[in-house]
Amino acid sequence: HGGIYVHEKGQGLIEENEVYANTLAGVWITTGSTPVLRRNRIHSGKQVGVYFYDNGHGKLEDNDIFNHLYSGVQIRTGSNPVIRGNKIWGGQNGGVLVYNGGLGLLEQNEIFDNAMAGVWIKTDSNPTLKRNKIFDGRDGGICIFNGGKGILEENDIFRNAQAGVLISTQSHPILRRNRIFDGLAAGVEITNNATATLEFNQIFNNRFGGLCLASGVQPIVRGNKIFNNQDAVEKAVSNGQCLYKISSYTSFPMHDFY
Repeated sequence: HGGIYVHEKGQGLIEENEVYANTLAGVWITTGSTPVLRRNRIHSGKQVGVYFYDNGHGKLEDNDIFNHLYSGVQIRTGSNPVIRGNKIWGGQNGGVLVYNGGLGLLEQNEIFDNAMAGVWIKTDSNPTLKRNKIFDGRDGGICIFNGGKGILEENDIFRNAQAGVLISTQSHPILRRNRIFDGLAAGVEITNNATATLEFNQIFNNRFGGLCLASGVQPIVRGNKIFNNQDAVEKAVSNGQCLYKISSYTSFPMHDFY
């Protein structure tokens, strides 16, 4: 049912394979394993493409990971892989999902055309995202919920259908020197008792404002350039228009109050 299973401190080089149409995960990496996966095509699975859990580590480099019914990559429970130079797209439940104390370094990936979120960071997870391109998401670019953290530096986050970065429910990420632009909703949206540290980001040309804060939210904001964003929300509300259908997924709470 699953494709490749690496466990109990397993190692190895998995290179230039086609891993596809698995009922379970395409590749499972668990319990202290540190394999290297390079230039594989991992696609069209019924669940996750690559699943790191229970201290699964290793490197994922230059793979094409696409069209999974769950996420392209999932990282949880102490796993800390290096994910670099991959294309991760067409995930029905996110491109990359980091949850339940997951870690990981995501660097220079292209993460696009995913439903729900390009990258989800949930439940006490704390990954580092550097120099990724996260774009053309069917919902949000990066969604950080339920006490998610994360360091996001020098990413380009653009053309996402919902917020470029949505931060909610007790989360507190750090965003530095990102470019968040051309979004169809807000650039950065912070709601539900979350906060964030925003330093030296450029947030521009987003349809529903650059930085949207729910009442009582007080992020640490320093040296950002927030410009050329439109207030399409206010215009639409004052004209009595319905903006768009509320996302079918309940985790976009902002849109309930129009």
